[in-house]
Amino acid sequence: MELNRRRALVAGVSFASTALAGCLSEGGPGGDADGSDDPETDDGATTPDRTETEDDGNGENGGTELDGELPDGVARVDEPPYEISEPDCDPPEDGRDPLWLCENMAAEPSVAFSQANGRGSCLADEGLRLDESNENSQYYATLLTDESDLERLEDSDSEAVALVEGTDFGSEAVLVAQTGWGSGTVTPHVKRVEATDDGIRAFGCERHPCVYTADLTSRTVAVRFERPETLDAATVSLTVGEEKRVNFAAGEGVVTLGNGSD
Repeated sequence: MELNRRRALVAGVSFASTALAGCLSEGGPGGDADGSDDPETDDGATTPDRTETEDDGNGENGGTELDGELPDGVARVDEPPYEISEPDCDPPEDGRDPLWLCENMAAEPSVAFSQANGRGSCLADEGLRLDESNENSQYYATLLTDESDLERLEDSDSEAVALVEGTDFGSEAVLVAQTGWGSGTVTPHVKRVEATDDGIRAFGCERHPCVYTADLTSRTVAVRFERPETLDAATVSLTVGEEKRVNFAAGEGVVTLGNGSD
């Protein structure tokens, strides 16, 4: 595929000279049906200390015009509405399920979807851009809904790009969500995708393994899902800690959370 635009993610190294690769695959198909015995609800929202949004540098979101706002009643930061218990890493080489933040998250109801995730960005001229002086957490989401959106991709052979290129845009669409900054092993993962009145809401968590790489990068998940009847909005609800979930919407640009929100 010939792309009209290309941009390589400029990456820095924090503690060691670990090589970075755009959207290296770390995951396979999503929508696993290992739901919780205590179904998830979305009540009880709190407000972060500081939130900013920035222009994503793209100006448009392909074939869909998005309002770029969180749904009514959904706060930027709230607590995960299910029980979370961090498993031990003793000894670390024995590992643990890196998706323990998702363990008790409900997997249903969900539309059918598949995902590919990894280090770096799969988008060419939008989304997160590394600023070595920025110690804040950042989030970005967008929808790819039309053949013309293929021009927004990095020119790479990553599995996330391949997933998007294999999309039947007549019946499917793709949600791309990015997080930053830190180890490329802490990739976002989606467990379920719910249809809403105006689009979708994706629920997931960060992977937290026992052993982390020492790179400094953004992290991406590309989620291909069955297109609902209406697709004017998309929200991502990502559990990033035992007591913290971050909500961000496609179309609102880069969301930056200050240290007081972490």
